[in-house]
Amino acid sequence: MIALELRFLAGRFHGNGWYHAHNEGIPEWPPSPWRVLRALVSAAYAGDVAPAKAEPLFEKLRALPRYRLPRAVDAHTRHYMPDIDDAGHKRAKVFDAFVAIEGGARDPRPVTMAWAVELTSSERSLLESLCARTTYLGRAESWADLRVVDVGGDDWDCWPHEQLDRAGATNLLAVATAEELEALCAERPKPKKGPDIPRRLWDVLTFDGARYRSEGWSRVPGTRLVRYVFERAPFDRAVTPAVARRPRTRPNVARFAIRSAVLPRLEHALAVTERLRASAMSRSRDLTGDARPVFSGHGHEPSNHGHAMFLACSDDPGNAARGVIDHLLIAARAGFDDHDVLALQQIRRLWGRGGHDLELVLVGLGSAADLGGREPPRTAVLATGRVWESVTPFVPTRHPKRVRGQWRESIEQQIRRACIQFVGVEPSEVTEIGERDRWARFHRRRHSGGGRRGPDRGYGVRLVFDTPQQGPIALGYGAHFGLGLFRAVADADIATGEKPTHGPAGRVHDI
Repeated sequence: MIALELRFLAGRFHGNGWYHAHNEGIPEWPPSPWRVLRALVSAAYAGDVAPAKAEPLFEKLRALPRYRLPRAVDAHTRHYMPDIDDAGHKRAKVFDAFVAIEGGARDPRPVTMAWAVELTSSERSLLESLCARTTYLGRAESWADLRVVDVGGDDWDCWPHEQLDRAGATNLLAVATAEELEALCAERPKPKKGPDIPRRLWDVLTFDGARYRSEGWSRVPGTRLVRYVFERAPFDRAVTPAVARRPRTRPNVARFAIRSAVLPRLEHALAVTERLRASAMSRSRDLTGDARPVFSGHGHEPSNHGHAMFLACSDDPGNAARGVIDHLLIAARAGFDDHDVLALQQIRRLWGRGGHDLELVLVGLGSAADLGGREPPRTAVLATGRVWESVTPFVPTRHPKRVRGQWRESIEQQIRRACIQFVGVEPSEVTEIGERDRWARFHRRRHSGGGRRGPDRGYGVRLVFDTPQQGPIALGYGAHFGLGLFRAVADADIATGEKPTHGPAGRVHDI
């Protein structure tokens, strides 16, 4: 039996139940056959797959699937969204209904969707390629990973049945049978409006919303609602709301994705993060009349590093290889109060000198443990690990010098002291990595503002601690603006990573 494993990477499935208004707050569960087939058709278009090649596969997937489901909870959020088409920016109350899936974003459990059909090798290969091209299912924030698997057994959690009354039932939209589609064509040989009614399965699956509205259809032609029953209740219910059971902790990390056709270079990280700080201060000033201390740093004791750090990173491996920034972070040990969070939610754009305007999307608000990890979609800058390597160069805060043949304020000494001050422990190893020419290409001086600063040089460094440490780690001059930023790497990467290129192995060469 062929099956698809649907794994929702954010731990949530956002999809409105068919024939339910959005503001009813009723999510679709499980994802309907119609929704999944439409996503695969979209992937076929993206991959320039000819309809004649794809139709035999979709004819087999027209059959009604069965499901194995993880534990889940239905929920929704309510917020006010400004209407940008309205001159007064009228705000409309919006319900965002979703299904939270067992395992959350850290380890989302899969939804298995199986058809009792046999595919040829070419059809299976085509299905695998379509799954690889499908990045979300439902609304765009339902990031999904689809895989083709073989399954067996009869232990299903949800299956089609018109009469059976089990732990619950729902109606899912599916494609009509071939006989039903023929009957539709016979009843309506000519449409009231539009070029023609869908007469083939491919026409049904590519029937778009514009035709649905302009031709006055009350339902998508060639589809049917199918009653599905559940073996057990589809949603778990908590006796006590989770918010009431958990002590409230202040978020201390905000993560933004950059939306831009041209992503800024990592070498320009300092200019980008200065603009991010300016934007955070401006938004908080709009809300409270003055820039919040956590963003400005004014009023905070500098030595405790409680105010915000503005960091730029490349979390996508492809973007990291190209050396461009795809995410920005604002991290503050002191945490963000309600006013700070409101200001963070208002940051949508960076402007000013230092590059073109950038559109930002707030994609995460929580702690480093919530957002950190060495594999995407998490960020290695916030991960936990023993071994850390430079993302941006370490710029010393003091001038090294020799006194009676001994180095004082050497680069390694400054790094070790900074680790004690910022991380709380001294690294067991400090090793220089990367060519210095590479680090010299980075902007290393703030456009405005002070800060103690040594020689105008940057160093790439690998730090090894005896015990795992939690990110973010940024050291030296401009650390609160992303200079001297490190990312966690696996211990095994030490053997295959970059070797020291200057100075004796295991030590940073003193200048």
